[in-house]
Amino acid sequence: MPNARYAEIDSPQAIADAFVDLTRNVHEVTLRFDGSMIHYPVSVMAVDRILGHCLLDITGIGDVSRLLTVQQPFVLHARQASAALQTSSMSTFEVVKRSARLGLRCALPSHLILLKRRGYFRAALNDGMAVEVVLSGARGCEWRATLRDLSIGGCLLSLPSGEEAGLEIGSGRYQARACFPNGETFEASSHLSHSYVDEDAGLTYIGVTFDIGLEKEAREAWFYVREVEREVARQTSVRPELRPLAASRLFEGDSDSLAQ
Repeated sequence: MPNARYAEIDSPQAIADAFVDLTRNVHEVTLRFDGSMIHYPVSVMAVDRILGHCLLDITGIGDVSRLLTVQQPFVLHARQASAALQTSSMSTFEVVKRSARLGLRCALPSHLILLKRRGYFRAALNDGMAVEVVLSGARGCEWRATLRDLSIGGCLLSLPSGEEAGLEIGSGRYQARACFPNGETFEASSHLSHSYVDEDAGLTYIGVTFDIGLEKEAREAWFYVREVEREVARQTSVRPELRPLAASRLFEGDSDSLAQ
């Protein structure tokens, strides 16, 4: 399975959201010209969602403004403690001079590459642990997927490639309902953070972020995470007779049961 820490974002709204986040100056943002290894510090000053433009402050790199005015392509890199981001190739619309400041107006990139350092423990399910997740959209549409891992912050799902049609990454709200073999369910309001395709397996993976704000909801999610991890430990134990673990109640019953 592909590395779940890696995500490619191509939704215009999600890209704009990421650039708005960069305006808060909590990231280290640098600009690198194609074919160069040098990173120049810049700041993202403004984002125009309607036009799909952004304004960069490049005052600190005025000595390379000539490369910008001749449409030399570049990429942006952004880093913080929990994630690193890289844009696809970008190009200049215009260089803007205001007093002592030098700005660069350019189109938002067509996609972003995001590498996350996970802030939550994630329990990965074994292939034999069948848990179906039903995603319900605002218009009554439903998508049925397989749970791949679970944390208190979200989960990773898979479904056959092509069946993800209609799902909106980075926008829209969904109700996620995990249906365990014993009939118990866990539900959370959520949105979709990213997706990627495993062409060899014929599967599309969907990253789901839970919109959990209450301590009670987080405790409930953590219970299911611990139960999944306990069942994985029981199933993968080399010598189960030495330290026997009781089966998790969630995985008792018909493993082929479907959500109602």
